Amino acid sequence: MIDNLVIGAGAMKAGTTWLYKQLDVHPNIHFTPEKEIHYFSYNEEWGDKLDSRDRNRRLNRAIRRDCAEKVIQWYKHYAQPGELDDQWYCNLFNGVPDDVYCADFSNQYSLLEEESLEQIKKVAKNIKVIYTLREPLERLWSHVKFHYKFNGQEDRVDNISIKAFRRLIELSWFWKNAEYVANYDRLVNVFGESNVKLFYLEDFIALPQNSLWCLEDFLAIQHIEFKDEAAKKKVNKTKELAMPSQWQRIAMIKLRPQYQALSDRGLSHPSWHC
Repeated sequence: MIDNLVIGAGAMKAGTTWLYKQLDVHPNIHFTPEKEIHYFSYNEEWGDKLDSRDRNRRLNRAIRRDCAEKVIQWYKHYAQPGELDDQWYCNLFNGVPDDVYCADFSNQYSLLEEESLEQIKKVAKNIKVIYTLREPLERLWSHVKFHYKFNGQEDRVDNISIKAFRRLIELSWFWKNAEYVANYDRLVNVFGESNVKLFYLEDFIALPQNSLWCLEDFLAIQHIEFKDEAAKKKVNKTKELAMPSQWQRIAMIKLRPQYQALSDRGLSHPSWHC
């Protein structure tokens, strides 16, 4: 069983990759060679992120990169055939000192139902959850652009039809990323309010050092000096393109209840315009 586990369950396109890159150098936080393991979302059948063929491809890629033997051995365990279970997951963190947090970041974790979240409690004694948010309309638009980029169609973004845009944001797996309050409530219901911390992309941009020190306080780990250049660097950038006004109107019809619910609960960021 893992002693200390920190789950990065940020909304898609809300700064989790940036946060990973900052925390990867922290002496009290340990990431595996694969940032996103997707073990708990795999059990909820969110996709084939842990398909045996994909895991073997990642092992072979590590061998071709001539990675250190320790990393190769990790990938051999990661890619081993057979059923994936809690012991397999815990063994991914073998050798991590008791006072160091094992880190598992996946955007999919904020979308899990409570039954799947409960499974996380079976593998770790102390669990902390980081849920990162972003201005809802900006996040949704960034997610749309990322979706097309991921599918090799980034150049099509500015030419897709209103019908195609509407169809995309109506997809349940896509829209669930925008349901901040419901996602947050599931995390709190399972792990407790004191173990779930909200962070905002807007603060990562405006006050990166303060945000990271706040996170260290949440985990009760030592403060370190983060590099300014790394903290200010954008990651996973998508095409610079303004959201068409017609699409904004369509999106806001769906998002308006989310803005209201966030405001009612005191979960909005001061910079958000609605």
